[in-house]
Amino acid sequence: MADDMVIHFASNSSNQSDQSLPTKIAKLEARMVGKTSSVTSQANSWSAPAMFGAAENVAEAAAISSDSDDDDNGVEYLIQANTQKRRKLEEDNSSTSFEHVETAADTGKKMAENTETSKVGSDVNRRKQSRSRGQTNSGRGRGSRVGDQTRLQAVSVSNGQFENSYKKLQDNLPKEQHGHNGQTALEEEITSLRAKILALEEELKKSHQEATDYQYRCQQLEKELKDLKEYEQQTKPKRTKIMSELLISVSKAERQEARMKVRQESLRLGNVGVIRAGTIISEAWEDGQALKDLNAQLRNLLETKEAIERQRKLLKKRQPDKSDGGDVEGGLQEEDSFIQDEIYKSRLASIKREEDMIMRERDRYELEKGRLIREMKRIRDEDGSRFNNFQILNHRYALLNLLGKGGFSEVYKAFDLIDHRYVACKLHGLNAQWSEEKKQSYIRHAIREYNIHKTLVHHHIVRLWDIFEIDHNTFCTILEYCSGKDLDAVLKATPVLPEREARIIIVQIFQGLIYLNKKSQRIIHYDLKPGNVLFDELGVAKVTDFGLSKIVEDDVGSQGMELTSQGAGTYWYLPPECFELSKTPLISSRVDVWSAGILLYQMLFGKRPFGHDQTQERILREDTIIKARKVEFPTRPTVSNEAKEFIRRCLTYNQAERPDVLTIAQDPYLTYTKK
Repeated sequence: MADDMVIHFASNSSNQSDQSLPTKIAKLEARMVGKTSSVTSQANSWSAPAMFGAAENVAEAAAISSDSDDDDNGVEYLIQANTQKRRKLEEDNSSTSFEHVETAADTGKKMAENTETSKVGSDVNRRKQSRSRGQTNSGRGRGSRVGDQTRLQAVSVSNGQFENSYKKLQDNLPKEQHGHNGQTALEEEITSLRAKILALEEELKKSHQEATDYQYRCQQLEKELKDLKEYEQQTKPKRTKIMSELLISVSKAERQEARMKVRQESLRLGNVGVIRAGTIISEAWEDGQALKDLNAQLRNLLETKEAIERQRKLLKKRQPDKSDGGDVEGGLQEEDSFIQDEIYKSRLASIKREEDMIMRERDRYELEKGRLIREMKRIRDEDGSRFNNFQILNHRYALLNLLGKGGFSEVYKAFDLIDHRYVACKLHGLNAQWSEEKKQSYIRHAIREYNIHKTLVHHHIVRLWDIFEIDHNTFCTILEYCSGKDLDAVLKATPVLPEREARIIIVQIFQGLIYLNKKSQRIIHYDLKPGNVLFDELGVAKVTDFGLSKIVEDDVGSQGMELTSQGAGTYWYLPPECFELSKTPLISSRVDVWSAGILLYQMLFGKRPFGHDQTQERILREDTIIKARKVEFPTRPTVSNEAKEFIRRCLTYNQAERPDVLTIAQDPYLTYTKK
């Protein structure tokens, strides 16, 4: 049945002008219900021109065959089948003609099966109707007319649906035939897409495998990291102990070497001796053998010099009077006296050179003696310190050797066992005999210094790393360790620096001061002096010790802030306004500008410009700084005019006329340009 329908649709699509559309529909319906001959004979009698006439002929054919129940059942099924097919065609407008043909074939099979079922049912209905025909003639006539009208309407609707479906089928079949090449290209594209999908699936599978491998590796690494952390936690105490033991052994060796060197130098340069005067015991310095020999040589030269001077005087007295003797004899004696006097002059010049050499040697020994005295004092302070037994503070900082001691603090070289670096531990000790009020004042002062210093991060300012309490009377601050000397030690070893070296040092100091004055809260150092300028192993200068620093508040005017700690600081390096006693002074960053000018002057000329040989007490008593209205420069050594002019600007007596830090930072002397 499906094959016949395919042939029929093909023939109709190729030869639409041979038969009318109703005739073709009638043949198709007759083939579906197995009544080909009867339907064909009646369909030939239909007229083709009008669709309404075709619909009436179909209705009459349905009325003629209404006597047989099997025809009625076939028409009802045909209407249902056509309705289902129309809905199917409307839903599948985008499908190909081949799919329509297959759908029609399937529908034909179902109709054949339903027809056979309806024939069986029609026999049963025929017997029932033969028994009750006589009883229901009147009712049947009225009901048959209603049923015939309903059937006519159903047949007309089904014919219209078949017409629409058939047109769509005709439209699709040529498109399918003309689009055969497109379908081939589409199939090729589908094949390539499927290949790409397979390749992507393969890549996805590989990616999943790689992800699994990576996850496994991550788990392994996490496990190894966990094991390493556990191992580190287990070995950390042992490692810290071994490291601290090595550091202690090195420090002990350094201490022993320092003491041995001091003993050797003491024989050469001198030592501290004890002098008893009744019940009073005092200490005095006793020169060593080297200084004694130099002093003896110097005394011998002075004695020789004095003897030669006496001989020269006698020679002048013995010179003969030119009028007494003969000309020849007088000429010989005068020549001999000239020669003898020249000998004496030559000898005096030689003694002068030897004396200068001995004086230079003596000055060198004096410098070495000064270093020796400082080292002896350091060793004595180290031996008397309660932190000299290599303690580990805060479970982290291993104390090694004492670097220096001040009035209320000790600075130790230490090693950070966590960050593995050398640091400077500044131990602040409170005197147990102080009152509680004085202790609290000192603690507030130290905390204030810490709060200022902890925010400073600059390569020309010493860093503050940590602060913690040791006991009730002691706390510690951890600072950046500078392995070089401080400027004070440099100037004691070499009192006069070349201008090139002095200039680069003062430039670095001003870079630190500029940083302090560009912060949101400006800071006045107030205690800038050689001891507060440190050098690291590369020679970089760094400013330290912010114990007297002042924070300039935002509401402070251009004149500066009030100085509430008069009398503090180092007097040689403070400006005149800090010594005003009649009123509370107003200070600003101009204080640091004055101090920097004093530092540069000292580096260039080997002394301070005001009160160099005076004590701080005498400076205060004699108003030395208040009277320092003009700076004078010595003739030696030779210094550039630019340096002198810069120092004059820094040491301007009137505070209002003196430039502040940010203003003088623009001075050409502080600027390096490529020549």
